[in-house]
Amino acid sequence: MRLIQRCCHAISDCEGKGALGCLLSILLLGALIIFVAQAGPPYFSYRSLEGDVKTEVSRAGAHFYSNQVLLQNILDVAKKNEVPLKSDNIKVERFAGQVKVTVDYSILVDFVFFERKVDFQIKASSFVGAL
Repeated sequence: MRLIQRCCHAISDCEGKGALGCLLSILLLGALIIFVAQAGPPYFSYRSLEGDVKTEVSRAGAHFYSNQVLLQNILDVAKKNEVPLKSDNIKVERFAGQVKVTVDYSILVDFVFFERKVDFQIKASSFVGAL
């Protein structure tokens, strides 16, 4: 019985400091969850597109694709990954037996209280005639 009285006395003397810290932690955790929920899908689309672009560039080098075929393949991959890409965002260069592709694009991410434009850049290269 004495133990219960001590616990009740200790709870009444804490002045709400524990409750304030808990509330602040819950608010920060909620903000983090909202941030990840809004920023996560564009980031994962970027990573998926990056892998697919590198695969297409290595295929272009191995199969001697023209710039137009490579450009169309990258646009198809972007559509599959739901990335809004135009042919103006893709730069294809050929130099000394090497194919270099640079993809630059931006996505507007809508957070709860503000919007932010996030820029992405993908660089890939492959030697012509090699895998």
